[in-house]
Amino acid sequence: MSRQRPREVPVARDDEVTVSIDGFGDGPDSLGKFRDYVVFVPGALPGELANVRITSATRKFGRGELLGIERASPDRVQPRCAHFLHCGGCHRQHQAYPAQLRSKQERLQRVLDRALGDATVDVEATVAAAGPYGERHKVVAHLLHDRDGRLVAGLHRARSPELEAIHECPASDPLAWDLVERTIELLNGLPHRAWDPWFAPHELLRSVLVRTTTIGEAHLVLVATKPDVPGFGDLLDELHRAGATTISVNHNDGDPARLLGPHTERWSGPPFVMEPLAGVRYRIAPTSFFQTSPRMAERLVEHVLAWLEPRRTDVVADLYCGVGLLTLPLAQRARTVFGIERNPHAVADARAAAADNGLDNVQFRAGHVAGWLAACRRGELPRPHLVAMDPPREGLGQDVVDELAQLRPERLAYVSCEPQTLLQDLQALQAAGFDVVRAVPFDMFPQTALVESLVCLEARR
Repeated sequence: MSRQRPREVPVARDDEVTVSIDGFGDGPDSLGKFRDYVVFVPGALPGELANVRITSATRKFGRGELLGIERASPDRVQPRCAHFLHCGGCHRQHQAYPAQLRSKQERLQRVLDRALGDATVDVEATVAAAGPYGERHKVVAHLLHDRDGRLVAGLHRARSPELEAIHECPASDPLAWDLVERTIELLNGLPHRAWDPWFAPHELLRSVLVRTTTIGEAHLVLVATKPDVPGFGDLLDELHRAGATTISVNHNDGDPARLLGPHTERWSGPPFVMEPLAGVRYRIAPTSFFQTSPRMAERLVEHVLAWLEPRRTDVVADLYCGVGLLTLPLAQRARTVFGIERNPHAVADARAAAADNGLDNVQFRAGHVAGWLAACRRGELPRPHLVAMDPPREGLGQDVVDELAQLRPERLAYVSCEPQTLLQDLQALQAAGFDVVRAVPFDMFPQTALVESLVCLEARR
């Protein structure tokens, strides 16, 4: 019996076809064509002819699984990790690193062209990572059981909540990955099992999170469905010997999509790890946001400072400031700096770091950015001449853009990790009277399709 398919769709599920790969989509997949029908394929490169098995087909596009390459790109290289394309942590290990940098530059250029139209600017070359591997200093391994019932590390598969058991991660800082593996090895000596939201909702162990710094400190967080993990205290000495500076337990019995719950208890070591970057020593608590690659964070700080050029007469605002990555080096140069951040734990770290660095011209406020910008407009905080901002993935929001339009700072430095919301925010900022002058991509996440970017704007005269 023949399969039924819509007349407009030339393929059906399980068909094996040859697809011409034209480029990359906005996510991790390559974008190909079969008889003018769009097919997204992971693991293929622009310019290749790929043999593909169709895994889904809708009226607008299909998705496929790579079976083989008939004509390879000169940019194709051998992936370094055995789990490439099985877990969703990397997208581009099959692409030579210089080509990865070019593709990120091209992706940001497409965003600017769509957002700005005739007012677009040429995107500068991508700032390369210190190395194409080993740059992820924050590592999260979800816990699952292998066929022998032992706890092992797992990462989510691409576009799936299912976990893939992994035994290596060359994209991660070696100290961080080794500490993850040693932690899981020690947890196997306890009588606890891995939590699963569908099949084991009453079990205890969820995830292991490790953040390392460039000076070799490491914060280890065990995520569990209860605040007490019997026997875990007996492992602390071994975990310290394995490299953990600070050890905490996070209690998360909620949403499977959320890594951390609201309560974290420190079991051993200081309440933070230290990260020295750009002449500043930062305090990082386990639940505070900090860039995944510290070395690339330092390059980002350098570019922000070069664009804003704060003087001793300037007031500077740092919106969504986190633990003060941009705030503190800006305060070393400006008259007054204030940072705004929703996470009160990050604000506490930022205040302590300001004191550690001898900075008395900086203040931090916890709360919503739009509300504190309105306070600037009312005179309750000084009006900023310069603004840095590193919003979350959902972007600024129109209320923040409206406040910036009324305050009209001279220059803006917008740091983005999400091209789609960057597109929307640039359109709103352009309509509010700010022009884009420069755009620089940074390879904060080598071996992935993710693009970190700095967009430099100035108030229209």
